[in-house]
Amino acid sequence: MNKKEFLEKFNQLLEEGQSGILATINPDGYPSQRYMTPTVIPGKPGLLYAVTARNFAKIGDIDKNPRVSWLFTSHKTREIFSLRGQMRLIDDPRFKSEILEELGKGLETFWKLNDDPSLLVCLETILESAEYFNPKTAEKYQISFVS
Repeated sequence: MNKKEFLEKFNQLLEEGQSGILATINPDGYPSQRYMTPTVIPGKPGLLYAVTARNFAKIGDIDKNPRVSWLFTSHKTREIFSLRGQMRLIDDPRFKSEILEELGKGLETFWKLNDDPSLLVCLETILESAEYFNPKTAEKYQISFVS
């Protein structure tokens, strides 16, 4: 499986509305994990986007250590996608609108936890590597996004 094939499969998973688990390193040096609803922007391969609130703990984690990992599983765990990369914050109003439009209804829980839109920031993950695994067929592929 090459990078293009991986991204096609992964984008299909996101289109089905799958949430993923984002892992950051907290100030104590331990992983912190939380469910997130990410999206991709057409024409920007190798980048993954999500939104959060400026006052959430993950912002401090990312400021200290931008290395993150994501984990996604398809329905009935037929496919597992693990992604690693560097995350950065984007605080641009037009870009926020674009991301919110892409995410659509997937943010219901986010808005319950954060009712102040002024705190909204975008998270961009610049993918460095990924792994695809199909437990049923034992297919396993390592993908590099670094040129």
